[in-house]
Amino acid sequence: MSKTNRKGKSKVLDTNQLDNLISNLPQKHHKLIASICRNTACRISEACQLKWEDLRPDNYYPAIYFPKEITKGKLKPREIPVSRDLMNELMQYKEDCWYLKAESTEPNCYLFKSRNPNEHFSVRGFQHALKAAIERTNLQGASSHSFRRTSLTSAHNAGVPTRHLMAVSGHASMDTLAGYLEVKDEDMVNATNKFA
Repeated sequence: MSKTNRKGKSKVLDTNQLDNLISNLPQKHHKLIASICRNTACRISEACQLKWEDLRPDNYYPAIYFPKEITKGKLKPREIPVSRDLMNELMQYKEDCWYLKAESTEPNCYLFKSRNPNEHFSVRGFQHALKAAIERTNLQGASSHSFRRTSLTSAHNAGVPTRHLMAVSGHASMDTLAGYLEVKDEDMVNATNKFA
């Protein structure tokens, strides 16, 4: 069931739909928030609250650290490896913030600032831009949660073990994670075809 009128689950998107949706977001910070969500399966609120100190570009595997203070329920932190390409985009954005916008990029500053530089960009601000991009791309049933559901479902379909997905998503139980994973009719056909 697709999400309509705030009911049901957000639509799981394919790679082309994700690319199209992100390219239709209006500004660089919107695109980067969406890319972070796409590549880490984080929540929009977690991406909006990241600080420069949370980027780990020098790791053997570049990573983004999500302190427990910004995670849902504030239960535990997670460090999620990301592609070198995404980290390079974030580092370029940092240079642009410093040189082009004259914004502070001190470690304790937010990556994505609101008009008040001491506050992070709002989830509502991102959702407003996303809604317009969804309308432009005609992706009915998509929402801000589509990034998280898509990431987890595609990894699950590629054979990533559920325990690994839980470590990435921050879910405390397999039951909660299972609610994020889309099962299509063809998935059930494939499963029943393997019955003895």
